[in-house]
Amino acid sequence: MNYFSCSLDEDIEMFLRDKAISFEELSKARTYLVIDGEQVDNPDVQLKDLRILGYFALALKVLSIPDDYSNRKRKELDGLSAKLHGEVIKDIPCYLIGQLARNDEVSTKELTGKQLLEMAFSVIQTSVDAVGGRIVMIECRDRDNLVAFYQDNDFVVIAEQSDNGQPMKQMIRKIQCFFGTAQNGQFFFCDSFYIIVIYNKNRKCNR
Repeated sequence: MNYFSCSLDEDIEMFLRDKAISFEELSKARTYLVIDGEQVDNPDVQLKDLRILGYFALALKVLSIPDDYSNRKRKELDGLSAKLHGEVIKDIPCYLIGQLARNDEVSTKELTGKQLLEMAFSVIQTSVDAVGGRIVMIECRDRDNLVAFYQDNDFVVIAEQSDNGQPMKQMIRKIQCFFGTAQNGQFFFCDSFYIIVIYNKNRKCNR
């Protein structure tokens, strides 16, 4: 993946380069690459030369509810009750946005963080429609700009943790039928990756 760089977080770059394919083969996660539709339509551009605008990776995870959460909050997360067979519910299944990043070479005019997040939501919604689910979770570095970005997109901090000494925030968002879609785009599978092709908003997608 020589055409993707993320100087702000080397782990994101390393995941795409070193782990994404093995995670795909083991069904531990699904990775979605966002590429430019103009390149896809150009017969002179080979697959290996496609420019990656951004990517995200999705997985299933168990959310451990903090011990200090009240029964009311636990019921809000579960949807039915705070207890199961008389025991307080401590864990619930959720969808995890494990990775989400834009290529360093790509400006916000080409792809915004919100657009990338909405693409991830759109894929998650497809799964929700099929099997259900109530919570989306992200785990991000404890950086003001990152936390603010997710808060602006309706995530709330549920726990603080550490990853190899790096402070992290665990944030969640309840799922409702309000997820946006990747407008004017299409999606397919190729070479172990799911590809999302996006076109300029002023250009009609004819593929």
